[in-house]
Amino acid sequence: MWGPLSADVLAERAKQALFEYSPIRGDKIYRKYRYGKHLELFLLDERSYRGSNTENSNPNGIEMLGQEQFEWLKKSLKASQATWKVISSDDPFSIVTGSTSDRDAWGQGSPEVLGREVQLSQLLQFIKNEGIKNVVVITADVHYAAAISYEPERAVFKDFNPFWEFVVGPIHAGAFGQNELDPSFGPKYEYVRAPQTETSQLPQNLPPPNLHSFGLAEVNSQGQLLVRIHDITGKVLYEKLLNPQS
Repeated sequence: MWGPLSADVLAERAKQALFEYSPIRGDKIYRKYRYGKHLELFLLDERSYRGSNTENSNPNGIEMLGQEQFEWLKKSLKASQATWKVISSDDPFSIVTGSTSDRDAWGQGSPEVLGREVQLSQLLQFIKNEGIKNVVVITADVHYAAAISYEPERAVFKDFNPFWEFVVGPIHAGAFGQNELDPSFGPKYEYVRAPQTETSQLPQNLPPPNLHSFGLAEVNSQGQLLVRIHDITGKVLYEKLLNPQS
């Protein structure tokens, strides 16, 4: 009779299944792809190297990326010649997820820079100090769609450049949200599509096709980045045209 498997065994088998199912070169989940002159995509692995969830409030920091991946990301962003550097993050930068004793994203809701936010503040500061322009974040994990702007003027930690984060999902799971935003980096919802909000009075955790979404982004010949959020019929719900900084 089979007994329960340890988390380490389950993680190893899950990683094996991911690599057998998906066309990933090499042995790392984190990787990057260049698409022509204007776009480079950086896919992060925020599950393999992270510290324990707990309340995510250690002022000295909690690991999220692991130092090897963190250095790879900084080096790759600095070396990129693409107009747009798009970071695909497993977890949203400011949307608070999990319970008070089990925070599993970057933030935890406190204004102070705590836990995983310490590493995030180092990344955002590095991007600013190195003059890396046109960085955009895409993410999912939460079960609603959103567009979030980040501004130093609104932030507790102010040493970073303004940027956008686009959230999509779910495409095939219960739809729920909207979650609070951690104020550390000055986020603001510019668009939200979630149950029991201004955009919808539908109840929580409905199955498809209710409030389910996907995102598309494209760069035109002038180097402008157009990001769209669609419902699952393909209807455009929201779009944002971003002009590159030179």
